Amino acid sequence: MESVPQVAAPPPARAGRAGYWVDLIFGRTLPALFFCLFLVYQYTIVTIVLARLLHGGQAAPEYVAFANRCLKLAFFTMLIVMYVIRLPAKETDRRPLIMAVSLIGTFCILATSYLPATPHGTGAVVISDLLITFGMAWAVWGLAYLRRSFSIVPEARELVTGGPYALSRNPLYFGEGIASVGVMLPVFGPWQAALLVLFIGSQALRIRWEQQILEKAFGESYRRYRERVPVFIPAWPVRR
Repeated sequence: MESVPQVAAPPPARAGRAGYWVDLIFGRTLPALFFCLFLVYQYTIVTIVLARLLHGGQAAPEYVAFANRCLKLAFFTMLIVMYVIRLPAKETDRRPLIMAVSLIGTFCILATSYLPATPHGTGAVVISDLLITFGMAWAVWGLAYLRRSFSIVPEARELVTGGPYALSRNPLYFGEGIASVGVMLPVFGPWQAALLVLFIGSQALRIRWEQQILEKAFGESYRRYRERVPVFIPAWPVRR
C-alpha cells in the first residue's frame, strides 16, 4: 500500500484575525472611550476651578483641591494613552469572576457620591484633599512607569521593577487606595465603610491573581522581585 505524506495544516489565520479585532475593540478602543468620559468631566471641573482661582481671594485648600483635580486629569489622560499603545499580553486570566472583581475594584469608589452621607465638616474636607492629592500623585507616578503594561484584569506584559515599583509591588493600588480613603473621608459613615470593605477585598483578590499571572509569565525573575519588594506599603531602603 502506498503511503500518503502528511501535510501540516496551515495556522488558523482566521482565529488570529478574530483575536486581533477582539483585542482592538474590547481591549483598547472601548476602555479608552470609557475613560474619555472621565477625562471630559475632569477637564470641565479643572477649567471651572481655574477660572475661580484666577479671580483671586481663594484660600489654600482651594489650591490643593485644584492640584488633585489636575492630577486626576493627568491620570485619566495617561490611562487612555496606555490602553491604545499597550503591548500584547503574554499571560492573562479573563474568567468572568476575575473580570467582575477587577471592574468592581476599579470603579466601586465612584458609588461614594450616590450613598447616604454623614458630613464631617471643613477639617475632614481639607484632610480629604491632601489624601487625594498624595494618592493621585503616587498613582500617576506608578502609571508613568507601568506605561504599556497597564491593564485592569490580571495580565502580564513586561516585568516593571523601577521607580515606585522598586518600593512596592503595587504602587498603583497603593495610590488609588489613599485617594479612595480621601474621597470617602468627608462623608464617611456605615455605607461608606461597607463600600471600603468591598474595595479592599476586591483589590486584595486582584493582587493575588496578578501575582499568579506574573509568576507564570516571568518565573524566577518575578520570584526574586517578590522576595525583595513589599506587596503594598512602600518600603525604603529596598532589599537587594
